[in-house]
Amino acid sequence: MGPPDPPAADPPAMPRSSAITHRSDRSPAVVSRSVVSPAVVVEICIDDLDGALVAEQAGAHRVELCADLLEGGTTPSIGLLSAVIQSTSLVGVRVMVRPRGGDFVYNEGELDVMCRDLAEIRAVVAAAAGAAGRVGVVLGALTPEGGVDVAALRQLMDAAGELPVTFHKAFDETPDLLESYEILAELGVVAILSSGGETTAEQGSAALARLVARSAAAPGPRMLAGGGVRPSNVGALLASTGASEVHLRAQTPSPRGDGTLRTDPELVARMLAAVADGSAGAGGPAAADDAPAGSDREPAPPRDAVLALDIGGTNLKGAVVDERGRIVLAETVDAGTDGSGGNGAESLERVRALLVQLQGHATAAGWNVIGAGVVTPGIIEPATGVVRYASTLGWTDVPLGALLAGDLGVPVAIGHDVRAAGLAEALFGAAAGVSNSVLVAIGTGVAAAILSSDTEVAGHLTSAGELGHIPALPQGESCTCGQRGCLEVYMSGAGLARRYLALGGAEPLTAADIVDRLATDPLAARVWSDGVEALTLGLKTATMLLDPAVIVLTGGVSRAGDALLDPVREQLAASLTWRSAPPVETSVLGTSGSRIGASVLAFRAAGRMHAPDRWMLDELLAQPVGPRASLAAHSLET
Repeated sequence: MGPPDPPAADPPAMPRSSAITHRSDRSPAVVSRSVVSPAVVVEICIDDLDGALVAEQAGAHRVELCADLLEGGTTPSIGLLSAVIQSTSLVGVRVMVRPRGGDFVYNEGELDVMCRDLAEIRAVVAAAAGAAGRVGVVLGALTPEGGVDVAALRQLMDAAGELPVTFHKAFDETPDLLESYEILAELGVVAILSSGGETTAEQGSAALARLVARSAAAPGPRMLAGGGVRPSNVGALLASTGASEVHLRAQTPSPRGDGTLRTDPELVARMLAAVADGSAGAGGPAAADDAPAGSDREPAPPRDAVLALDIGGTNLKGAVVDERGRIVLAETVDAGTDGSGGNGAESLERVRALLVQLQGHATAAGWNVIGAGVVTPGIIEPATGVVRYASTLGWTDVPLGALLAGDLGVPVAIGHDVRAAGLAEALFGAAAGVSNSVLVAIGTGVAAAILSSDTEVAGHLTSAGELGHIPALPQGESCTCGQRGCLEVYMSGAGLARRYLALGGAEPLTAADIVDRLATDPLAARVWSDGVEALTLGLKTATMLLDPAVIVLTGGVSRAGDALLDPVREQLAASLTWRSAPPVETSVLGTSGSRIGASVLAFRAAGRMHAPDRWMLDELLAQPVGPRASLAAHSLET
């Protein structure tokens, strides 16, 4: 059994009238206070020095210090740890020890790195006045089968020495939580961070309650409830679980506007106030009053669903999607822009409003929204959720993921619209069952989604797939991008219409009109033939470069059907002299592809990685099974 967590490790609540001066030398200010034990300890997850200072000033009791929160937290630098210890005096500090993101199965080399990190942390603590008893570590290790890696834990506990050890949320991946609890108790772990084996602590509240009861019944680790903990739900969580410690990440977009996040003092203060109310008996789970009068039946638990949003240049197509991939609520609204980037602020506001109101409709209908997936054109950084540039929306460096996560209180995934359609087509459509495919979206412009060895290809700038700007005819007509002969000059909705007029057409025609006139209008036939030739040359380049097992055509122009497929297949086969041409098919999912891809991203963000494994194509393409949502206004205040 390892050493118990000393009482000083959980600093008492700071009186609300107290304050810590944010001093330029980063040294801690001295604050007098009464030494009392808090009813509920609030731990804030941070990744920088400012976060530690904000947490202490706001009155948080403890911080978990990490690096790389986008990977779930890894070991912070020794320099950062030293600065946090030296610049704070009231908050307890728990230091994440995790050598990388991903799973929690570590080889000997990785365990050696963790032990070296623990030795350095111990040295910093030993050298810092007042740090002993205030600083602990957070770690964990699992076997390939998913159980607690006892041998690895013993090695790490020995390396931690006198430092109190918290076992992190790897605990939730073990098959038997109570059995894992007993193992960790025997090893000497003093606390366990858990959401009860579910994505959020709310969802796992029943299991958390059992673990808290076990912790109170006999000596063992304290339970720290974490995962989706917010001011709006912490009262109910405390009431339903009996937990006395909660963990959350209290971050909002940085005012620098660079897509980064910062620990928000107002959010920390709101959490502390909500905890004070909750621990005094306010809030709590739904009571019998929620059931129909005269009924002994408890209300049915909410069903899980996600939000999916496909952002277009002129329309926003939102949906609430259940765990079978079915649309249960849907709404399409104007994007608030003319497609030329006219009003980025308004389009962003409408995106936020649509999702917030869809979430409200879903909740009212008995759905528990656990995540959101949003796909958009432009240059996207999925890892950070930042839209670097989207010309049609008027967006530059918009931290969309962070903004929406703050609005919705659930994990949010941001993706590229065409790559999301490619993902959906690879899972459920014409590219299902192959590891290498190219989806080509032919609409106003032309873009491609590339799947190589089951891996999405995004590129260094996340702009891979700009097939429309491959010079299919190098000495051809000028493109708006500044090049000559780009594919989309000849084969795109806008390109076909422009060329028909430029070559003498008497009236503007859409791509569908041009196809309808192929047999009777020589100019329409010429424009279409040139487009097919350019597209074939682009597909030949993609074939030689990427070797796809199938090429899938989607977008409005692909609806031409055999008028497009037959000549493209024939010309592609003739142009590839030494190899066979890959099959060229039209999309099975059509205009639903991006929305389905957004749904997949949403469930993945919520930790339900395998939910899409059960989806059926007919249900994915079915009309909503519930009432359609309705937007009366676009304000976030409604």
